Amino acid sequence: MALEAAVAASKAPGAVAYVGTPEETLFHAATGFRQLVPSQAPASIDTVYDLASLTKVVATTTALMLLRADGALDLDQPVSDFIPLPQFQVFTIRHLLTHTSGLPALKPLYRIVKSVNEMIQRISYVPLESPPGLRHMYSDLGFFLLGKLIEIAARDSLEAFCCRRIFEPLGMHSTAFNPPQTWAGRFAATEQCPWRNRMIAGEVHDEHASAVGGVAGHAGLFATAGDLARFCRGLLSGRILPEKTLLEMTRLGQVPCYPWQGLGWQLDPWSSGAGGFLPARSAFGHTGWTGTCLWMDRDTGFFGILLSNNCHPTREHRDTATLRRVFFRRLSALRYPGVANVHTGIDRVMWDNFEALRRKRTALLTNRAALTQRRRPVVLALRLDPEIQLQRLFGPEHGLRGTAEAGEQVRDELGRVPIVSLYGERKRPTRDQLAGINLFVIDLPDIGARYYTYIATMKECLIACADAGVPVRVLDRPNPTGGVVLEGPIARVTGSPVCCAPIPVRHGMTLGEMALHFRDSALGGRKLDLEVSKVDNWPRDLLFSACALPWFPPSPNMPTPETALVYLGTCLFEGTNINEGRGTKHPFLLLGAPWLDPDRMLAELDPREFAGCTLESVCYTPRAIPGKAANPRHKDESCRGIRIRVSDPAAVRAFTLVVALLRAIRKHHPESLRFEPSFDVLAGGPWLREQIEHGMPAQEVTAALSAELEAFDKTRPRLYPSSQELLQACSPITPPPAG
Repeated sequence: MALEAAVAASKAPGAVAYVGTPEETLFHAATGFRQLVPSQAPASIDTVYDLASLTKVVATTTALMLLRADGALDLDQPVSDFIPLPQFQVFTIRHLLTHTSGLPALKPLYRIVKSVNEMIQRISYVPLESPPGLRHMYSDLGFFLLGKLIEIAARDSLEAFCCRRIFEPLGMHSTAFNPPQTWAGRFAATEQCPWRNRMIAGEVHDEHASAVGGVAGHAGLFATAGDLARFCRGLLSGRILPEKTLLEMTRLGQVPCYPWQGLGWQLDPWSSGAGGFLPARSAFGHTGWTGTCLWMDRDTGFFGILLSNNCHPTREHRDTATLRRVFFRRLSALRYPGVANVHTGIDRVMWDNFEALRRKRTALLTNRAALTQRRRPVVLALRLDPEIQLQRLFGPEHGLRGTAEAGEQVRDELGRVPIVSLYGERKRPTRDQLAGINLFVIDLPDIGARYYTYIATMKECLIACADAGVPVRVLDRPNPTGGVVLEGPIARVTGSPVCCAPIPVRHGMTLGEMALHFRDSALGGRKLDLEVSKVDNWPRDLLFSACALPWFPPSPNMPTPETALVYLGTCLFEGTNINEGRGTKHPFLLLGAPWLDPDRMLAELDPREFAGCTLESVCYTPRAIPGKAANPRHKDESCRGIRIRVSDPAAVRAFTLVVALLRAIRKHHPESLRFEPSFDVLAGGPWLREQIEHGMPAQEVTAALSAELEAFDKTRPRLYPSSQELLQACSPITPPPAG
């Protein structure tokens, strides 16, 4: 059971979980204890928990949106319109709601104040840590101000307004600030408080809320899991706020510097974070310090609530991150199999407020396809922070804009930030170009094929940076063709941009993993300071179609992820006299020649050789396409050929398919098929061509490569576990602690 596993793994006293949809309850159970000291008391489904920061969204955010609907406030009003202190003129209600006011997270003001007004006066003296709107900085102080603002706008107490407008209409009868002592037999104890010198149960744990009487905008609310389920259903069904308001609150990207912050709510959660998650872009939720969290999926109506007193009996063993990850990882595997809301390396850098890049003179190797999750090019994303000093841009084959044709020379460009081409005569940055650079950043969407020249360009940059003593950070991305399956021979003959290292054709590595591989095997003993900003929530068995990321062609003839998957094999046709689909709308998904008999080829194939694909006989004529194929093979000639369609991406083995096709073509058209010298370059040596010429079946070619691929698989870097490995890491279940 996910709940028991989470409690055991985090060593929490106990927990209550509720999983449901607007129409039904899927799971509602308790495990372990609500209290261990001074005496044991078991948890039950009606246990009342201190929600801590869930107060921010259940009470404060909801109350603010209700008041806006009443016309009592505007989110873009300065806070000073309600709390007339001059220091509050610089930020708005929206800044506080989105944690972008510049206020720090917390100050230990509870030691010296005894009232709300005194607390607010003290907050007004706190210097801002950044200008409003520039950075995301989670702040209890900001939501404390919102609690007071609600009281002024509503002309009522925060407690009374929330009870009247939220809790009572939804039937949340076990939800309250300062809950009554008649509930004493249901309270989950929090910790032995060193400030108050007693065990806390039924009394707000948060010191600042406690100092002002237990009611505050950032903490103080108590509730059961059942009541929170009523809240989730009310919010998702439009009973509290209109649907358009929910969409507004949970719209991704409304905070440019931190797209995952909504109005109050945290959006599109990160599996590597400490807050729990549902793997959906439409998920939103929040957490509480004591061990509470809830996540909802706006699109499906699915929600999960996890309440625990993980800080009991003391905070020393508090492990809310493990508690939430284990529970929601198992929950997600059941509800969202085979999909993930992946975040890339540039997203991670933004999530960390660009801390890894700020105040450094930076060079960047990238192209137009390097997008954030919100489709912002990485170059523009870095400009969101004025402390990032971008000095020089480097572009690979096809140029920085990704529009140059394969093999086309791309010129350097001068400007405020010079652009240097690394394709053509110059393969790596010069020492002069790296002079004064403190950090070389690489964000270059790769497709997982040895032929693709971007890994060769990265390798040359790593060598140059090692020679110049410049640290490197790779902003990683998922391998679009997955990180499990390996295909093709390990290259014996290297040195070409399309075959730069002894790795398989389908190498199964992300660019970050490839950089680690090059650091350890291809730098000739040079030392390199290398770090990788890892992808979040990418099990390595997932292909790009399961990642919920935008696809932008990394090169002109790579229009779709399916193209990349099939390119792993069909790129070999570039080393023959067969057209590989250039000059059509379907590059690398078509192959043909004027002399080809496609029906005979298709009859020759074993269904196992084109698993995951459907093949059909077609006629087509390659045409010149500016920027993509100026002079395709068999231009303006009518070709007979085969169209490849991907039906099951996970089953596709493009290398095996193309070997089978080449064998069949060789068999039926021995006088017409011609292998160019470039075929052996692409294949990493003559071995593959020789096997095809000798008529070896594709399945036997694949079998002959299995031992070397298995050996390579054991030694290659692995930054990312598989889906199964993630679940296995969450599997141990032991009884909850008894005391």
